[in-house]
Amino acid sequence: MSEQSFELSDLLTEIDTVLDAGQSGDTDALYDHRASIISMYAQAMAEFHFSEDKLEWLNALLRAVEDNQTNQCLHILQQEQDTEKLFLASQFAAVMAGCYHHDECMTVVQAVGLQALLLAIQSEQAMDSRFDH
Repeated sequence: MSEQSFELSDLLTEIDTVLDAGQSGDTDALYDHRASIISMYAQAMAEFHFSEDKLEWLNALLRAVEDNQTNQCLHILQQEQDTEKLFLASQFAAVMAGCYHHDECMTVVQAVGLQALLLAIQSEQAMDSRFDH
């Protein structure tokens, strides 16, 4: 078995452990695995959803979240023009802010993402109405 397959197997085993603990209400086990699950989540988000040229931007956003700098989070997110990347990054930042119990930061980054999503929907509807006439 390759090293990568072994690592994937280990990760899936840990995830199964967490899911079993969640189903049985084993809060001690959930707490024991919290840091590694959050770390895996962050790594997966960065690797699967963001290109390498966005990693510096994403890391800056995560540092701002960790430091609970709502204004800095807002500034960093507003640099992104791609609606999907902006929305995904805002939700990622919101999850991470929740891990740090930074409710204000979580609210700001969710608002940025929601605004981007709603403006994109509004823009699509406007385009559709132009083609309907």
